[in-house]
Amino acid sequence: MKNLFTRVILFGCMFFLAYNTSFAQKKKAANRPGSAKKIKTSDKTENRNADDAIKNGIRLTSKGFLVSEAYLVFDDENPVPPGNKISLNQNINLLLIVDSGWNEIEGRVYPGSKQVVKLSSGEEILNTEDFFMAFDETGVASNDARYITLNTAIPEIKDKRKPVVVNFRVWDKKGSGEIKGTYKLFVK
Repeated sequence: MKNLFTRVILFGCMFFLAYNTSFAQKKKAANRPGSAKKIKTSDKTENRNADDAIKNGIRLTSKGFLVSEAYLVFDDENPVPPGNKISLNQNINLLLIVDSGWNEIEGRVYPGSKQVVKLSSGEEILNTEDFFMAFDETGVASNDARYITLNTAIPEIKDKRKPVVVNFRVWDKKGSGEIKGTYKLFVK
């Protein structure tokens, strides 16, 4: 099972580069600016649903970043339906549209990300290493970091009646910005 999780992690990192380039081009063509409502909570900003910019029951907070959209899609770019019903082994992609907040160094930014997937009982079924570890030395182009994609899949689950909880964290390795959040998936 560990090999499967390793493949999922590597796939997620490779998928990020290919998918974000494609997604960025489509997003620019659509020219749809996000409309996240910012709510100050001490030194953090909580992004709430404004004009459906934060979808799929995603709850997130950000410190130093402005996130205009957050939602789930399948690999074919179709949106995950509002009830977050998925099939086993189906790739789910969390898309975060980050409008600002990266500490840019010579046109490059240095993102970090991590996901922990747990059963509703609290049992951990996946704990990823940093998806962007491969870019620690080189960073990524700042315009690519506007579209963060985190990939996950649920390989097996005993009790499909209970949700799977995905906790995610994205951070700036060269700055103080951080996005934390959670969402639930329900296996059909």
